[in-house]
Amino acid sequence: MGAAPDPKLAAMISGAGGNPLLIVELVQGLREEGTVEISHERARLLDERIPRRVRDLAQHWLDSLSDKARQLVQVAAAVGGSFMVVEVASMLRETTASMLPALNETIASGLLICPGEQTVFQHELVRRSIADALPAAVRQALRQDVSALRRQHCLQVPMPPEFLVTGGRPAGTPVPGSTDAPAPLPAPAPLPASSEEPGIVHRLLPALLMARSTRTEPLPLGLADELRASLTAVLQAHYADVELTGTADAPLAERADRITRNTVSLFADGVQRATTRARAILATHQGRDDEADAVTATVVMSNLEWAVGNLAEGLRWGQRAVRCLGPATPPMWSPYVRLALATKLSDIGRFEEAEGLISTARTEAEALGQPHTATPSIARAMLLLQSSRLQEAQDSARAGLEVAAKTGGGWVVPVGQAVLILVALRRGDLASAADYAWRCRAAVGADSTVFPSIHFDWGECLVATAQLGARRTAELLTTTYAHLLTSPQLFVEEAAAAAWFVRLALAADDMPLASTVVTAAERFAAANPGRPTLAVAALHARGLLERDSEALRQAAREHVSPCAGALAEEDLGILLSAQEEKNGALGAAALRSALQRFVQIGSQGDIERIRAFMEEHGTPVTSAPRQGRPATAGWEALTETERSIAHLVSDGLTNRQVARRVSLSPHTVNYHLRAIFRKLGIGSRVEVARHITHSA
Repeated sequence: MGAAPDPKLAAMISGAGGNPLLIVELVQGLREEGTVEISHERARLLDERIPRRVRDLAQHWLDSLSDKARQLVQVAAAVGGSFMVVEVASMLRETTASMLPALNETIASGLLICPGEQTVFQHELVRRSIADALPAAVRQALRQDVSALRRQHCLQVPMPPEFLVTGGRPAGTPVPGSTDAPAPLPAPAPLPASSEEPGIVHRLLPALLMARSTRTEPLPLGLADELRASLTAVLQAHYADVELTGTADAPLAERADRITRNTVSLFADGVQRATTRARAILATHQGRDDEADAVTATVVMSNLEWAVGNLAEGLRWGQRAVRCLGPATPPMWSPYVRLALATKLSDIGRFEEAEGLISTARTEAEALGQPHTATPSIARAMLLLQSSRLQEAQDSARAGLEVAAKTGGGWVVPVGQAVLILVALRRGDLASAADYAWRCRAAVGADSTVFPSIHFDWGECLVATAQLGARRTAELLTTTYAHLLTSPQLFVEEAAAAAWFVRLALAADDMPLASTVVTAAERFAAANPGRPTLAVAALHARGLLERDSEALRQAAREHVSPCAGALAEEDLGILLSAQEEKNGALGAAALRSALQRFVQIGSQGDIERIRAFMEEHGTPVTSAPRQGRPATAGWEALTETERSIAHLVSDGLTNRQVARRVSLSPHTVNYHLRAIFRKLGIGSRVEVARHITHSA
């Protein structure tokens, strides 16, 4: 247009969030409708109404969504610039878990993003267009509903970073035509960095070293450039000391540049080129395998082999990487190289070896400073979960996530939150599991150094199943979660995954799905001889499919994972109970044994499921402690989470402060606090403190 926009027009354009298509449609629409005036090389906005071009584009995007996703977007658009999904779910009379597929769809479409605990529209212009398309009376009613909901539940909706809401507008600048009142927005917390160890290195390099499939696509250009500059600074600082020993074979700057280029190249290409690059780097070192790029290339080879299911090769390369650690390896590399191997050992049930590596890595990380201590805690949390030590797993995950929140180590969030999701599900606490899933989805969308995790996808799938049922989840396994069915990583990391899929498929009367899973599990086990954990997992799945009691009995006996073994015994009990005349007594015995195993683990959700089955079939529960029927009032009625919250509240912490300590949202903390009041028969936070003091 050959003119500079006035403030109102510039503010309206910023509502496009930098999207070129939206900006072009907006400007062309304003010109066509005569609502912009050019005078003295200045463009002045005459009318703040959104042009039809933009409204039509927004409607086209909206029409491409499923019915539930479209409804979510319309309600959210009326609510305002930011919202919590639990609010919209409540208004739609849905559960948060049942809204997961719709939220995922809207995020994938680019309409919504989750920069934190709240969800926001990617483009304010689109939000306004969708909201304006609703009748005014409907918009007003929806806004009244959400206001009442927030007052009722004391919901605190934190605002996202400024640029995510305002599209780059100055703080406090209202969106033209918007009815949303502006609020002061906090700046994002600065990431720790120093001249010796830039923040991007401790945020991104550990993720790259420990990601099981490394990267399946190139790093974004800006992120790669930032990593390249940061690595150079770290390497120059380290090799300045190493060079004094006489081991360097090139000038410092040249050496650091070569290693930087090699290291970044391992993560800047697809899988095939990364493998080729890793082998080329290792071929050029010939005896100097402790240099940073050689160690990284070795870990990459380990990760890539593991990702495609070659476990023996993955372990061999991982063990070689640990052996290669030496004086030429920068100290900040070492903990993550050990942890990359430890997580693989834990996956195949070699828990003691894994714990030893994690302990060494923790010592090294503590010497490096707090930013590095989150990863050992999260790695140990996953090990504890795999060995069915639920409370310890939860504590370790929370400790790691707390450090990550303070230091910018967001890449560990999906794994840490996955542990909390799976622990909550084991304990039958679906509300907390769904809350962790939302928080993790938000973290992944807000931080470019946070990579997807198969653990998180698995946990999210289980949450969806708990709410949607077998048939709907079986449908999701052909779309949203289809990658789980063919993931060697999931089958090796979750001992009961294959059997769980078969359970689900049988419940949904989907025999092709059940057969596909069994075939995949058996093929994976056959490709990795000498790995008993894979063989017994495939046996468990086959036993379920073919109703083979001997196979299930053997799986219950040989599973390394206590939870997987208990599940196999439960499956055996259910199968035998169906043959009442012949094996009814044997089925009851197997169920009681499975129940006892779950009691020892502390898996309340599994306990309740087995008890419900036994009561429905008239099977007496005489051989297991009656721990599945908790008290309904008093301190004994509180869950572990509720007790933790009660103690923190008695110390004077606010809901928001408590939320950070226990890795929950303020809304969920408020939910638990109301449950505490009800069970203790009290009505205030002061009375919580009195109760705890009296009990002590």
